[in-house]
Amino acid sequence: MTGRSGPQLRSVILLLTGIFSANTVCHAEIRYQVTPNVAAKTLRVEMSVPPSGSEILVQIPRWEPGAYFLSSGAPHDIKAETAEGSPLQVDPIDKFTWRISIPMENRFQPCRVRYDLPTNVADNSVHFSGPSTYLYVVDRKQEPCRLKLSLPKDWKIAIGTNPTKESDSEFVFPSYDVLADNPVTMGKFKAVTYTALGKPHMLALRGEAVSDTDLKRLISMCRFVSESEGSFFGNLPYDRYVWHFSMRDGVDGGGGLEHLSSTEIGLSSGLGPKSIGLLAHEFFHLWNVKRIRSRPLGPFDYTQLPQTGALWWLEGVTDYYADMIPRRFGWSGDAHLQHQTLMNYTRQSANPERLKVSPYDSSFRVRETNHGLGNSNGYGVSYYETGWLVGLCLDIEILAQTHGKHSLDDVEHALWTMCKDNQPGFAEDEIRTQCIKFGGESLGPFYDSVVMKPGELPVESQLAKLGMQIKPESTTEPDWGFQFTARANEKGLVVGKVERNDEFADLKSGDVIKSINGETVEFNTVRQISQAYNRIFSTLKPNSAVSITVKRSDSPMVNTVNGRVGARAVNKKMIVIHDELPESKSLRTKWLAQVR
Repeated sequence: MTGRSGPQLRSVILLLTGIFSANTVCHAEIRYQVTPNVAAKTLRVEMSVPPSGSEILVQIPRWEPGAYFLSSGAPHDIKAETAEGSPLQVDPIDKFTWRISIPMENRFQPCRVRYDLPTNVADNSVHFSGPSTYLYVVDRKQEPCRLKLSLPKDWKIAIGTNPTKESDSEFVFPSYDVLADNPVTMGKFKAVTYTALGKPHMLALRGEAVSDTDLKRLISMCRFVSESEGSFFGNLPYDRYVWHFSMRDGVDGGGGLEHLSSTEIGLSSGLGPKSIGLLAHEFFHLWNVKRIRSRPLGPFDYTQLPQTGALWWLEGVTDYYADMIPRRFGWSGDAHLQHQTLMNYTRQSANPERLKVSPYDSSFRVRETNHGLGNSNGYGVSYYETGWLVGLCLDIEILAQTHGKHSLDDVEHALWTMCKDNQPGFAEDEIRTQCIKFGGESLGPFYDSVVMKPGELPVESQLAKLGMQIKPESTTEPDWGFQFTARANEKGLVVGKVERNDEFADLKSGDVIKSINGETVEFNTVRQISQAYNRIFSTLKPNSAVSITVKRSDSPMVNTVNGRVGARAVNKKMIVIHDELPESKSLRTKWLAQVR
């Protein structure tokens, strides 16, 4: 070995130092600490950024994965300092980006960044989502991150990942994308747990209606969704899962946002029939969107909305399976599935843009909507209801072409095999390729006609292959002649616009209905008021006499108002079985096959 000395040795030392520094930057963690200030209703966020040269650029995401619209929110008064506490210059580049200048003598030391954000505090609990909370270092989103939650001792934490061995309040993530995809609930929220397919699950509940929620039923619904969808795919792709619930006073419905090992859901306490579909939709996103995804959907560019023509599949077909799986696994029956089919068909058929915009373009052009800010519904037509119907049409076509041997399930499972274990997302034409693989060459032109081209979807002709038919149905329903809304603060039904007053001449806008035909609607929650009214309304007949009791704001008395409900024609649709031919019946049975 030839020895080295003098300048040559110094060059090698400098080279090795450079390599060591580069490796340190590459593998060192970007650290975050979040501290809530309950009194001020703020979150203090502090970052520690490993050395990175003469400057670092930090940004806040302009959008949140799963919500395809741009946000205008950003932190203010960002401060930075050296490891010793000396202030560093912070210059805004735009509303979402800041440059932090690092003096020469501090370029091999961590930089600390600090800022405050407003937050909501409810039930002594705080909930926050990652993209609107955490800045990231430009061009360094794939470096590992560590999160520390600095909390009062009696506060609980709900997050969809396991803590470190050192601390129950510290968590590590392989990248910023994964950190940002783990929302946090912390505080004195209501926590309940269950186990499904060997994995722990938590419900973290907060909000005004927690005490009015049937927790046993909600746990049953969540467990059913976890087990049925996990069984459909063959496993659950996480170590632990969190349902972050904000419970609202209402009869049914809500909205949510999916994540890698959790979901955020605003849910009505009544837990009506829409609730199981909402839970099933968000949970199915564990596969569709979060793992089975088109390539533009990760790693993410948070400065602009992604552009993919597959949202009809990732959102609409997710909605389709959110109705099909509860039917197949025995939670809901044919009536609910038929209702969902008709609802999507009616809405899509009523939108004239369906004749101009294809499902693909509804997805691909979503960022053109709302003056370039995007939305979470689609360009021209909804990729939810349109995608639901396209999923139905493709499913039936594959079943028909293969005489029940294959279905859309095979396409979904093939995409899962292709995308799982952090493999790259699928190409834009991959769904078409898989449909042809399982349905035959004829699926190519069929796919193009229902996905790539605008126009009427062949829903009725596809249902006919199952021996099913959509038929019109005309009925009459009672018509009050005035509008009203359930209000918890008034403990009744508050009368709004009175459209006609010949039958209820003494009724005024603002009156509060307390009972109908002797049955009370005076309750403390919107859920109770609405459910009581629905029971009563189901017994009313058109053109029948009705007696209501009313409380008027300018009177301490409760008055009785007598009148007569009218009648209004209602044109509906219904799905009927129109033939029992062996082939149709066989395909229908396989389409509706209940999994045991």
